[in-house]
Amino acid sequence: MTTSETVTNEALSADALPPPQEIVPAAGGRGALYRLRTPMSSTALPWVMPYAFVPETEEGVTLFDAGYGTPDATEAMTRQLADLGRTPADVRRLIVSHFHPDHVGMTGWLQEQNPDLELVMHRHDAEVYRDMDRGHASWEQTMREWGVRHGFDAADLEQAEEERRERRAREAAQAAGDANGEHDTAKVTEQRQWEMRRVEPARLVDDGEEIAFDGWTLTSTWTPGHTPGHLCIYIPDERLTFTGDHVLSRITPNVSYHPEDEETDRNPLAEFLASLQKTADLDTRLALPAHEELIPDLPARCRDIIEHHHHRADEVIAGIGEDPRGATAFEIASRVTWNRPWETFSVWKRRSAIGETLSHLRLVETQGRVRRVGDGVVRWLRA
Repeated sequence: MTTSETVTNEALSADALPPPQEIVPAAGGRGALYRLRTPMSSTALPWVMPYAFVPETEEGVTLFDAGYGTPDATEAMTRQLADLGRTPADVRRLIVSHFHPDHVGMTGWLQEQNPDLELVMHRHDAEVYRDMDRGHASWEQTMREWGVRHGFDAADLEQAEEERRERRAREAAQAAGDANGEHDTAKVTEQRQWEMRRVEPARLVDDGEEIAFDGWTLTSTWTPGHTPGHLCIYIPDERLTFTGDHVLSRITPNVSYHPEDEETDRNPLAEFLASLQKTADLDTRLALPAHEELIPDLPARCRDIIEHHHHRADEVIAGIGEDPRGATAFEIASRVTWNRPWETFSVWKRRSAIGETLSHLRLVETQGRVRRVGDGVVRWLRA
């Protein structure tokens, strides 16, 4: 999620798990649609909101998004499916909005319950999901070089990486040393979220494809930005739009410029803004996001997010300052407004903030408002 806005979420206390919320009742032989919750260890976003299509017959359940594969999350999924008279073994299809582990992390566990589980993703995210090696030495080396290229101190990055390796070793030793199986591995699993067991997608979809089952007809809507293959789902008959992380009720998703984007010349923020307009143009009476509250006016929320990014782009340009040599993304990020002081950010949060800052710089670069200079360390100048 974005690092640029403060979130309070008292309405979604993680202390209680409410029953499934009916969104569309069963009618005409077609089953009902429910909103579920699975927990995250985040005060800002305590829940992932899966959506369950539950047929009136004994046919299997279809989920849109699921949650982490942690014990707390799988227990919550089991309890809520039981409220609907079903079990995890009844889940026959999982459509995911994108490859991030709070959406797809439960897939391996669901497949253990039902070996015939069908995983549905957009093809662009499936490519990333299959090839992820985050947390491994090659990826850490790439990110270290990328960080230095954009203004990080190399020694700070190396120290942070060493501290993370030591912490992971302690967590692994603690989990492995618990002979009684009483150690709560949920937090360890989330810390090592990229290492969750992956499942080969059974169906890859493109923009505008129909996904039909149990009397429902869903339309895939490709909305790149947060990830290259982020997928929203539109149900024309009900005028409902599942927005995943693309549009949330109060915060905006992290839209970052990554090392691979520099190689491919991708412009993720431009993609995101275009996707927001595309989403706003859908005839939607209610939007169903993966976190936070339901969105009754999707076009208005899309307009708010577009305006937020235009303001942030102006702020990023101002953050270049007056130095004739220009400024690095690290320096610019330290000068824009975040939800708490820059000085309190960890190395990892600073890296995320620099990714967001770079996505804005890349956008305004294509508009001719800034230019980059330097071969080793990249600096930015107003055009």
